[in-house]
Amino acid sequence: MVMIRAARVDEFARLTEIELDAFVVWAKACGVTSQPYASPEFVLQRSFDQDLLLVAATDSTGHIAGFAAGDAVGNYLYIVEIDVERAAQGKGIGRALMFAMLGKALDAGQKYAVLTTDRFAPFNAPFYTKLGFRILEKWETPPFLQERLDRQIADGLDAARRVAMHLDLRSAVSPTLEATH
Repeated sequence: MVMIRAARVDEFARLTEIELDAFVVWAKACGVTSQPYASPEFVLQRSFDQDLLLVAATDSTGHIAGFAAGDAVGNYLYIVEIDVERAAQGKGIGRALMFAMLGKALDAGQKYAVLTTDRFAPFNAPFYTKLGFRILEKWETPPFLQERLDRQIADGLDAARRVAMHLDLRSAVSPTLEATH
């Protein structure tokens, strides 16, 4: 059983550990050879300040196995990061975190959810497509999202693999999403 809840500031170090652990799987799937890296603390703090930093506790001890970070930008919820430690991957934790984050966006009155991701890794774009996201063409990508995508490519990620994705929350109909909202 997984419990999704708001993160606490004293858990930031654990979130960094999870992101670095999950980086190994992501890097292998995406052909990334750089040293592991994690989001800077100010990114976690910004998500925390917006009440858009969630953790997944997986047992009675409160062990944190994953987290999701978001950023509200106008009518958009930008999904900054979703990571699950390797030992807990494939158990629905990422999906639970995503649905909880989308529920928060709906509660806040946001109209869209967006993210950037790898086009080919099965736990990236194909996973988000199953949740109702679609890949955006460059001409329809919001400027703030295109800037983030361009920055990722400038930082060394493969331009042929990187995509922006979009979900219209107003028309997203999912029994699971409705159950969490």
